[in-house]
Amino acid sequence: MAVLIAVAAALLAAIAFAALRRPVLARLALRGATRRRGETTLVILGSLLGTAIITGSLLVGDTLDASVRASAPNQLGPTDLVVRSATPQAGEAAAAALDGLSDPSIDGVLALRTLQAAVATTDEGDRRAQPAAQLLEVDFAAAAAFGGDPAATGISGATPKAGETAVGTDLAAELGVEVGDAVEAFAYGTSEELTVTAILPRTGVAGYWTGFEATSMNAFVAPGTIQSLRESAGPGAETAQPPQDLVLVSAAGDVFTGADATAPATAAVEAALAGVEGVQVSPVKSDVLAAADAAGASFSELFLSIGSFAVLAGILLLVNIFVMLAEERKSELGMLRAVGLKRRDLVRMFAIEGAAYAVVSALLGALLGILVGRVIVLVATGIFASFGDLTLTFTVPVESIATGFLVGLIISLLTILVTSLRISRINIIRAIRDLPEPAARAQRRLVPVLQAVGAVAFGAASVASIAGGDPYGGLAFPALTALCLAGVLGRVLPRRPVLSLLAGLTLAYAVFADQIVGFEGGDIQVFVVQGVVLTASAVALVGQNQESVGRLLRLLGGGRSLVVRLGVAYPLARRFRTSMTLAMYSLVVFTLVFISVLSQVFASLTDEVTADEGGGYDVLANAAPANPVDPDDLAGVGGVAEVAVLDVGQAEFRPPSREEFASWGIAGVDADFVGRGAPGLQEWDTDAYPTEADVWAAVAADPGLAVVDSFFLQDGGGPPEQIVAPGDVLEVRDPASGAVTERRVAAVSDAGLTFSIWMSKDSVADAVALTVPARYYIDVADGADAEAVAARIQGDFVANGVQADTFRSLVEENSQANTQFFRLMQGYLALGLVVGIAGLGVIMVRAVRERRREVGMLRSLGVQAGKVRSAFLLESGFVALEGIVIGTALALVTSYQIITQSDALGDISAPFTVPWGQLALLLGIAIVASLAATAAPAQQASRIKPAVALRIAD
Repeated sequence: MAVLIAVAAALLAAIAFAALRRPVLARLALRGATRRRGETTLVILGSLLGTAIITGSLLVGDTLDASVRASAPNQLGPTDLVVRSATPQAGEAAAAALDGLSDPSIDGVLALRTLQAAVATTDEGDRRAQPAAQLLEVDFAAAAAFGGDPAATGISGATPKAGETAVGTDLAAELGVEVGDAVEAFAYGTSEELTVTAILPRTGVAGYWTGFEATSMNAFVAPGTIQSLRESAGPGAETAQPPQDLVLVSAAGDVFTGADATAPATAAVEAALAGVEGVQVSPVKSDVLAAADAAGASFSELFLSIGSFAVLAGILLLVNIFVMLAEERKSELGMLRAVGLKRRDLVRMFAIEGAAYAVVSALLGALLGILVGRVIVLVATGIFASFGDLTLTFTVPVESIATGFLVGLIISLLTILVTSLRISRINIIRAIRDLPEPAARAQRRLVPVLQAVGAVAFGAASVASIAGGDPYGGLAFPALTALCLAGVLGRVLPRRPVLSLLAGLTLAYAVFADQIVGFEGGDIQVFVVQGVVLTASAVALVGQNQESVGRLLRLLGGGRSLVVRLGVAYPLARRFRTSMTLAMYSLVVFTLVFISVLSQVFASLTDEVTADEGGGYDVLANAAPANPVDPDDLAGVGGVAEVAVLDVGQAEFRPPSREEFASWGIAGVDADFVGRGAPGLQEWDTDAYPTEADVWAAVAADPGLAVVDSFFLQDGGGPPEQIVAPGDVLEVRDPASGAVTERRVAAVSDAGLTFSIWMSKDSVADAVALTVPARYYIDVADGADAEAVAARIQGDFVANGVQADTFRSLVEENSQANTQFFRLMQGYLALGLVVGIAGLGVIMVRAVRERRREVGMLRSLGVQAGKVRSAFLLESGFVALEGIVIGTALALVTSYQIITQSDALGDISAPFTVPWGQLALLLGIAIVASLAATAAPAQQASRIKPAVALRIAD
């Protein structure tokens, strides 16, 4: 922020100094803005969307950050550290060792016992259940005093007595119960009926939850209740997970500042536990806050990257506007130069006028960004709700508004300054007489030298980037090399063929770059760079061959049509302006079409992804760890053909690329599971294991091997990021005992729904002490309805907390969320299209004013008003259509290469399908909106009276 303030202040101070030192420049600069307020308003409206997009992107990241951080007070409260124990005996020892711990970095210690169990209402007629609730035992008086702030704990009232429970608001809402109602808790093959005596808020200890969910399905029971259930255990309870004894530790400070004392508090706790075996200290609060920061930064980066296309369109619009201002005032500027105004004074004058536009548009854009961010969050709330019930709470930090304003302001000011340097280079005589500039301007001697040096330097950088596998430099440097070569070769060879050849080669290289040099795909910033290079080269190629395009259009229009000839004459004569407008449209349309195609492709992958996730199975079921299902009982459900049982738990992993351990699911498999068809694989050592079946057979037999899922250890959203590769060695740590073992990665799986790493059952038992046979892969009988079987299983095993879904339904749910996210991206990018359409309208307004004398002469020669109007509409339609065609063609070619020829999407073999209907609607709306935006200027042009136009002096 300080750097942004300094840069903006320096730019504004320099411009203000020029205005104060030469007041005449300020008067000349602001005269046009104050005299033509309607056009000034259009310029500001066309310029503010870039700032709005930047601000909205920042607010989306802030909202996600704040929403994830909300779990700190809601689900942790004073809890900063959690001490987990491998056994009840270790838990008792840890609680005794930490009881009364006195240390300046710690202000509270609380013993807690938890157990995941099913909780249901007792009404048999309309029974409601929560299969993954959490039973907790804690002394309420100690809990309320924990951390020194009773309000932060959420605990009030007396500890529940035997047969009573205090439920959290989330569980009460899920079950529809109130104080006085009865619920039934199921664990260890038995159950106990409990009366609800209180409903506690999702705050602090009352909301304690460390899962991915934003809800806390808690039921506080009397101390001894869990042990009572365990002692009266039913059949199969010997394989159930024992209760988990925890010690919560509150570091000195409040809910958030306590995380700052994590390091000294951890050291103090570990010192107190030095003689206790089978315990592990986890910094849960700092982990949550770090995850929040990472999630917020990730989404801000995503939306800023996607929005950068619209921001670039806004920059091009600013350039176009100021070039047109210079053209419109050409005679005036020539006379000013003739009476002694220096070139640097022209630069200052344009900078002053541009600064006035920039400040107002940046301020309004920052305010509009609040609305943009709000709309994005509203749409995204439904998407995030399908992943862990995360509720997004819109957040508007002043710092983000200020950052958006400053970034938008700086971009506008720099764009205006650079443009002013170009347009200030005018020939006084040609300007006064309003003569066109020559096709080739004289250049200073230093320019070709710099171009030659640039070509060599960028060429060397291109070779280094390609050899090093750098996708950014590998895309950008060859394009910059071609740009410099164009300047050098264009001085000694015919300009048009040279530029066309270089632009064509750059375009082809950018399209096939991934196949040529083997860049790894998936990075959104690489996509931005590729989009800019593709669009720039395509626009340059078309711009150099506009005459051919014009001839074709005139031929299609009948050759003698006055409207057609007038409509294409100006875009062909003003290639720079036309190219800027084409680039505006092409950038945004390229991205919109590309995302539309990707969305269609991913939506068509349901069958393939379902096969990869489920292998030879149809239904995935998970039971409560404290009450697993006997597989023979599952096999007896109607429609079930085969059942494979996996031992599941949690472990901590450290791959070679990371310094810290991170928690992830673990699943133990056997030969029966892999024999019926395990999940699909995307990468493995084919020399060691020729087929996928060979990989799974080796994993089931060798305790030293593991298969990681596609999202392994990924803590952010987006597509899978491969953190490990086959052959890497993972360190595996038992979260309870801290014991560390090693496993070698045999393969990376295509599956990602279970967020688990697969090992043999013996391997899992060796690595982790606490595992439960509570995950079931189920193959339904031929002819049976898999959805009906899943519903039957979930209904029959409510007491076991079973959640059963078909693999297809899980994949479709994820696919629907992905589609919604793509729609969100398309809506966000549509703002860029608004920039292009608004820009076209602004340009046409300026064009009418600039060309009013020409229009007057045409009208005096007998050209009818309707033909003038049609010519202007055709002109805007011609430019918009060119931009749409360029963007669409580039997107289709690029997406085809990525989908069918590249490994950017992994080993997914997706058919290339184009959503023609969706694209036709989208692009049709763009054309109609473009014509509508220029209808008013075209009408204004048709109403120009010849006598008035020819007498206009300014």
